[in-house]
Amino acid sequence: MMSFKTALGLILLAIVAVVAEFSWGNGKGNSYSYDLSKMSDLRKLYNSKVFMAEMMTRPLEGMSFQLGKLSHSGVRVTLEDGTKWLVHKGDGYGISS
Repeated sequence: MMSFKTALGLILLAIVAVVAEFSWGNGKGNSYSYDLSKMSDLRKLYNSKVFMAEMMTRPLEGMSFQLGKLSHSGVRVTLEDGTKWLVHKGDGYGISS
């Protein structure tokens, strides 16, 4: 007979596998029209005045609920011109900051 800890561990492992599949495995990606590949556009955005900043969390892609740390988070800033941007630190960026 399986112990409670073993069963709980298997359930948690299955949840993590489902989350990983929905987050990275669907391959469809999102496509937005924000082309900031020019250095001048990036500089303009970087130097824009922030009107408001708010912490945001949302379910991972493909999920309809959040479960503790199993969510996507970042800071959404609203600039003076009313545009909104998600500030997000990716893996391997800003390690020393």
